[in-house]
Amino acid sequence: MWPHLAYDACLKCQICLSACPVYWVEDDFPGPKAAGPDWYRRAEAGDDTPLPHVDDCTFCQLCEEACPADVPIAHLIAEHKARLSKSGRMRMRDFILKRPHWVARYPRLGHIRGAVAEWMGLSRQSRRPRIYRQRTATRSTVRPPVQGRVGLFIDCFNRGYDEVVIARAEALLNLWGYEVIRLPAEFRCCGAAAYAGGDSALARRLGHETALAIESVVRREKPSVLVTLNATCDGTLRDEWPTYYGLSISLPVIPFEEFAWEKAPQEFWAVLRRAAPETSLTHTTCRGQVARGNGLLSALAKRAGWEAVHLPISCCGAAGSYAFKAEHDATAHRLAEAALPAVSRDPSFLMVDSGTCAVHLQQVLGIVARHPAYWLYERYQEGMKENDGTPKALNADHHSGAPSA
Repeated sequence: MWPHLAYDACLKCQICLSACPVYWVEDDFPGPKAAGPDWYRRAEAGDDTPLPHVDDCTFCQLCEEACPADVPIAHLIAEHKARLSKSGRMRMRDFILKRPHWVARYPRLGHIRGAVAEWMGLSRQSRRPRIYRQRTATRSTVRPPVQGRVGLFIDCFNRGYDEVVIARAEALLNLWGYEVIRLPAEFRCCGAAAYAGGDSALARRLGHETALAIESVVRREKPSVLVTLNATCDGTLRDEWPTYYGLSISLPVIPFEEFAWEKAPQEFWAVLRRAAPETSLTHTTCRGQVARGNGLLSALAKRAGWEAVHLPISCCGAAGSYAFKAEHDATAHRLAEAALPAVSRDPSFLMVDSGTCAVHLQQVLGIVARHPAYWLYERYQEGMKENDGTPKALNADHHSGAPSA
């Protein structure tokens, strides 16, 4: 269903207002109903003048999840954003941020600071992501029975900034008996950042290029499923590509944490439960909630032997590059600060299903935040130490092919 075909289904019930995290912390934001279907109705009548604060929308899509009439509110707001007029320097900044695969190729672009950053409208408050490189080579001592071959979708953030999460996810998949094919092989983007920024045409073009790159490998390697490491990309590939991009791929899409829940053997979970008890904060990102629902991360943490404390927020404010923009950083920090009471539980770490959300929450909450694959790998190592005094070596930097020997 394309957004422009559904705007008039709005019932004017305003349930979307209660679901919108920005509406409750940003006085200038008109709300999803006014910025989405109400504006689109006026635009269809000939007045497409944009509202001044429509760009405050994080594109979390929680309004769409709440809407009883299934109005694609966030996608209407994205079309609304396209009408905004910005200065040349802001357009330059947004031109880059709508193409995160460029930043992934040159991650130092994300570390621009000082006068240049201020001139481009980049936040001085939000911390830039660290670059985690996988430097150590370890090899598994056990070759498990081969269960099949899976594709591992390498999103822009992890490709550019967190090779460790990619390597640990791949090592765990190998340990569970799966050959891993990294997809796409090149620097590509699913289009989520462009759509969130109001450029649906660019989003569809980037998505189309990525789909072609994936399918070219799928036809040759024939993985059975595509495992994702980022909730936004997962929702984009699985739900938005067929609905708003007119795209589909020939294999099912599943997030890493769901694959772990369904496919990791019981012996793996038994090893994890040997490790010392710890408290884990968990946060399913807004896009993860919309795409897959809530609760899986907490259930995963409990199954691994952690005490799980779910963050009491719906959207942390990171929203891809949202928190890195000067005009949004105050709103982004207010959204994340609502989770501060959970830190009183003295947690050891935070488990979150998106890299940019992890960066933002780590800064605001003052606690280390990483992807579930990172923490499951860490706990497996601890569990093996408890078992025989030595860690089990996993293939933490192996890039493709069969489980290591």
